[in-house]
Amino acid sequence: MASSSSPLAATLKSIRENTRGIIFDFDGLLADSEPFHYRAYNEVFKRYGHSLNQEEYWIEWTSKGKGIAGEIERHNLSLNVDPIELRRQKFEVYSRFCQNGDIRLFPEAVQAVELLKNDHQIAIASGSWGHDIRAILEHAKASYLFSTILGKESAPREKPHPDIFLNAAKTMKCSALECLVIEDALKGLNAAKSAGMSCLIIKNELNQNIDFHGADLIFPSLSDFVTLLKG
Repeated sequence: MASSSSPLAATLKSIRENTRGIIFDFDGLLADSEPFHYRAYNEVFKRYGHSLNQEEYWIEWTSKGKGIAGEIERHNLSLNVDPIELRRQKFEVYSRFCQNGDIRLFPEAVQAVELLKNDHQIAIASGSWGHDIRAILEHAKASYLFSTILGKESAPREKPHPDIFLNAAKTMKCSALECLVIEDALKGLNAAKSAGMSCLIIKNELNQNIDFHGADLIFPSLSDFVTLLKG
């Protein structure tokens, strides 16, 4: 990992000096929730005779954001059910995981936010429903970390569209140029850049093969990011 005097550290310091608001993605970045999104979608698709390939899901759904439409197109599916109904059933299953405490935060998640929140306004901007995000935070006793939580209901278009990031900036009363987005997905990087914001990517087990060209910084893990923040 880079030291506090490395070019990576210098770039991070420069970005932070020009940043008032930090916008975190949630799923796969702070919360170990992506396997549960997969489980929920797979459970619903299996009701209609199709199983999701897990490795394909991490790339096409989680990072690229192709979603239900992409799955149907790639596999030429005829499921005899409306995609809107598939999504409704999926979120019903997924919400159960959130509400019962199955989904945990990553070990370094709280520390990462705490190291940043004294000097910056902090927000979550996620494609999950706000009530599910809050349930996960409550189970982790981490609700105090975020005064701004924007979920799926907070923007008309999802990432890679910039809407939710722009709404987060507005809520924090920051300009786009004053915001840093911290993400783990390509759709999030593209949304941040469309919003005119800096973007820092955190690598994890699921996004190792994704090309994050255009990111301002890329860290090999959340642990490495925390280590550098601690300096």
